[in-house]
Amino acid sequence: MNTAEQMVERDRRRAILVVLVMAPAYMMPARGLREQIGLVGYTVSLDRVATDCAWLAEQGLVEWKNDVATLTDRGSDVATGRAQVPGVKRPEPGQL
Repeated sequence: MNTAEQMVERDRRRAILVVLVMAPAYMMPARGLREQIGLVGYTVSLDRVATDCAWLAEQGLVEWKNDVATLTDRGSDVATGRAQVPGVKRPEPGQL
């Protein structure tokens, strides 16, 4: 994977976390995540969303069960920039 693809991947993973920060009960099904990250320019397949969510779950940032992602406290910290995880873009100053 080249650097540009890695940058997109890190930002897309952060976009998923941000969607979950704003979601009711901090949870959303894969189809909803796909739709929401599509609004910010990430037009991806359900398989890609599932793969990203599985990776985020391995890092302890979400719980991923039955195609539903639930944000963890650690995931919230990473989304808002209070913590860092390699593979997830850190927010720019002033970004949620």
